[in-house]
Amino acid sequence: MKRIAPIVASLLLASCADTGTCPSYLWECMGLCADLTNDPVNCGGCGIACGRGEVCVGGVCTFECMEGYTLCSGTCRDLESDQYNCGICGIACSEGFACEAGSCIPDCPEGYTVCGGVCRDIQNNPSHCGACDNACNPGEVCHLGSCTFACPAPYVDCSGSCADLGTDHMNCGTCGSGCAEGEVCAGGTCTTSCYQGLTMCSGVCVDRMRDPANCGSCGRSCATGEFCYDGDCTAACPGGFDDCSGTCHDLQNDRLHCGACDSPCADGEVCVAGACEPTCDAPLIVCAGTCVDTQSDPENCGTCGAPCGVSEACVSGTCEPFVGNVGTVRKMDGTWIPVNYQLCGSGAPGGCTAAVAKSSCTALGYKVVSHASNGTTEVYSLGATSSCYFDTSYFTISMTMPTTSCLVGISNLEWSSCCGTSSWHGNTIAFGSAGAIFGFVYSGDSGYVSTYPNVTGTTWGCTSETTAATNRSGCTQQYVACTPP
Repeated sequence: MKRIAPIVASLLLASCADTGTCPSYLWECMGLCADLTNDPVNCGGCGIACGRGEVCVGGVCTFECMEGYTLCSGTCRDLESDQYNCGICGIACSEGFACEAGSCIPDCPEGYTVCGGVCRDIQNNPSHCGACDNACNPGEVCHLGSCTFACPAPYVDCSGSCADLGTDHMNCGTCGSGCAEGEVCAGGTCTTSCYQGLTMCSGVCVDRMRDPANCGSCGRSCATGEFCYDGDCTAACPGGFDDCSGTCHDLQNDRLHCGACDSPCADGEVCVAGACEPTCDAPLIVCAGTCVDTQSDPENCGTCGAPCGVSEACVSGTCEPFVGNVGTVRKMDGTWIPVNYQLCGSGAPGGCTAAVAKSSCTALGYKVVSHASNGTTEVYSLGATSSCYFDTSYFTISMTMPTTSCLVGISNLEWSSCCGTSSWHGNTIAFGSAGAIFGFVYSGDSGYVSTYPNVTGTTWGCTSETTAATNRSGCTQQYVACTPP
């Protein structure tokens, strides 16, 4: 609702009262007609005035934040850069991460670049010289983003990096003396660096909007019994807020004090109505406390709590019959997709090559499932994109398989960053009982590691696509996992 300037509003309301009656949407308050939904002097009821800095919205006094800021637990915050309210109120970035453009990213010191999820100084890192993954030759050092044979003064050679010991975050004062998370190197000494939204007061990073010992400015202490609220000392927390050790918090939506003081939500959770719930990235939604994709999750197909039958798969939010030996596999993003286990060629051990594995699926119009892949018309990648050393790709089986049946779990197929596009690797593993989760890719040689007893498998390293998958002892039939494209 558009608010009217105070003087114009007073004249309008007074003129209403002069007629002896107020319109149906206004109330008479001390001889004047007032709109209780937005009148800061009569907010929600006659004579209920809002406090300093507050406005009346929907009959409730609340703060009005300037453009670009959002009200979070009674304080105006910039969700684009606030360390404790990043993107969404109550979402705090973990240690070592900073909030930029509403997302938590590795908190790199000035001059550092994120390479593979790690902060790198590409000006002097011999493995990332001038650009990520640009390695210098043996015997060379990296200086100012270029590979050279010696470090010019005043730089010092620290394991191939030309480091300024006065400012280098990883070599502060001496080679190998790295500063801790949240610190920077200045004059050869590691010192604390505060995240945006916090201020250094006497060597400690504080929130001046809530800290009763530094309320509004460093060293400004609130009197005994007072609280720090929105940078001002107050005698009591406003309505809807609770006293948590001298600071005011809304226990209904404050993820650090959710439902009760000092009851923080875990990383990736947000506080909703006093309870911690996971935050899900679209298209995932929360079902029974877990993020799921209702377009493909067989336990929540189309909507939460709508499971598919034992021989059905969830396709575009609808349960559809899925013939053959069926199950699911978990992608790297946490979603599950349906799979159909098909014999690799004839199924006889020694005949399952990369080409045979592909054709066994493409004959059905499906793709063969690979943990890491460049993603061709014949191969479906589960989502590894920067290295083959990823974990958690669980499989399930809905049908009971013979104990001598095994899955050729393909960890790498047409993936140039690991084995090369003409190689593959993986492991051969026994199927579990119907409904069981029976393994996941874990290590660099694609060994299956799990608490489930049937997952001990035979692994093979990078080998030619024309080489057959190594068989596991006791396996007489080899299957591959296929999925609709």
